[in-house]
Amino acid sequence: MSVTNGSLSIYQDVEVSLTRQQIPPVIHVKQFDHMARKIRCAIYGGDTEYTIPLSAILTYSGSRPDGRLFHYSSEALDNNKIALQDNRLIFTVTDFMTAVSGRYPVDVILLDEDGDVLSAFSLTLYVERSASGNGKIAAATYAAIIRAIGAGVYECFITEPGNFGVESDDGLDYKAGSESALVDRVCTEMVSSSIDEGGYFNFETDDRLGLVFSMDSDGHLIVDYGEED
Repeated sequence: MSVTNGSLSIYQDVEVSLTRQQIPPVIHVKQFDHMARKIRCAIYGGDTEYTIPLSAILTYSGSRPDGRLFHYSSEALDNNKIALQDNRLIFTVTDFMTAVSGRYPVDVILLDEDGDVLSAFSLTLYVERSASGNGKIAAATYAAIIRAIGAGVYECFITEPGNFGVESDDGLDYKAGSESALVDRVCTEMVSSSIDEGGYFNFETDDRLGLVFSMDSDGHLIVDYGEED
């Protein structure tokens, strides 16, 4: 295993044989790993290293424990998942692959230009369950939470006690009764109010929410949101 600096990339080296039966290597990853782990495969035919043709089409696929399929190929229009480097097959464990915890096989297949199989082998991916069960919250920053709320705002309102409220389809799956220090900070800081020297009541919000405040001719507060920039 090796780790590169800069944007985190963890390389796990495995050796696989095309000519002898063996237990597929087990790759341990954390649920919600974010494109950090790469598997680097050396392929052998007997005791001799197999030379991977430079023209080979590289693919890997599998089904998550929830039954959803993934399939990645070097023929993709924007291929950043699988590559051949120094006769090593390197593929990325994607966000989609680690979204659900569990143990399942991954098939790696090399094809020629006509679609005939040159070689194939399997790995076992073991996705360890995340403690929180919510990747969006587990790795969230204050800025990320604000952006998520801003992108999903569909209603603003004033409650009977006079509090300002926001409804948002933010995708954070933050359930009532949960606790988060960052969500608490967002609730405290995302909207603030003050009265200026001229006696005007002012609202200020985090710019990432995209809220615009104004008053109508009857003195009612108007909040615009979800507007195009």
